[in-house]
Amino acid sequence: MEIKEMFLDDALEYAKEKKSRLVWVGNEPVDYINEILGLAPGTMMQMQAYSIMAMNKEDAKAYKDCIFVCYHGNSSRYIAEMLKEKYDIESGSLRGGVTAIVGEIF
Repeated sequence: MEIKEMFLDDALEYAKEKKSRLVWVGNEPVDYINEILGLAPGTMMQMQAYSIMAMNKEDAKAYKDCIFVCYHGNSSRYIAEMLKEKYDIESGSLRGGVTAIVGEIF
C-alpha cells in the first residue's frame, strides 16, 4: 500500500484542493508549529496520535484527505497507513516531517 508523502508546498496545495487540513500529531502547541513553518494560523489542526488510532470508522472519516505532520515523518506516515488499512480512508503524510524543513527544533 502506498501512502501519499508530500513536501510542504505540495501538501498545502493538496489540502486546499481537497478542502482538508494539515494535522499536527506532536505535543507542542499547533500555533508554534504553524509559526516555525511560516503558515497562517488555522492552517494546521492538532490531534494526539493515540486519539486517531483509537477512533471508530465514523470519526475517522473526518480525516479523509488530511495530511498528517510529525517531527520526522514516521508517526504521520504510520497514521496515514493505519487509516487506509483499517478504514480505507485516504490521507497523507508530510515527507520527512517538520525536521526536514527546519531541522531539529526541539
